[in-house]
Amino acid sequence: MKQILVVGEDPLTCALGEQLVTELLPGWRMPLPPINKRGVTKLIPELPRFVEQARHVQPVLCIADTDGQCPKMLLARWLPKSLPKNFALRLAVMEAESWLIADRKALAEFFDIAEKHISTTPDEEIDAKRHLLNLARKSRNRDLRLDLLSQTDASKQGSGYNPQLCRFVKMHWSAQRAAENSASLARAVRRIATLAQTTA
Repeated sequence: MKQILVVGEDPLTCALGEQLVTELLPGWRMPLPPINKRGVTKLIPELPRFVEQARHVQPVLCIADTDGQCPKMLLARWLPKSLPKNFALRLAVMEAESWLIADRKALAEFFDIAEKHISTTPDEEIDAKRHLLNLARKSRNRDLRLDLLSQTDASKQGSGYNPQLCRFVKMHWSAQRAAENSASLARAVRRIATLAQTTA
């Protein structure tokens, strides 16, 4: 059975990476839980090590945010010029929440809101997290609202933000359905699919 290591900059990107593997690379397994680097500033110095691991040990998938910066410039700055085919770093534009929002059908059902409220162009949302929190305020699910929104400042995320959204990704989110609304995710889907070919 083929194995792949998943690395993310935070819990949400880890959950997305795991679900991308589950959905796009059937039959593959992750020998370890996704590695949460707890911030992009801690992920970047580790990238050369993950590149070498992909070159000599097993495929590696890394997921991070662009935070509004140019993906091509970030990739050029962060990675060596020579990369093994078994290494993939994919960047969510603008942030991981954009990819969640892109599955409008699943998010509407999870939040118990009308789909019409959800952005049809998530990659163009300047602050996708704020859009997601605004959607959470509309939720008819009181427990979900209490988890997602801070009880002292409704403009900020609550203590259950990451657990609830990671559960959403694992149980409801579809990468292929979301890719229809997110060009950056569509590119990620295509790139991850090539991993199966390069390791055949």
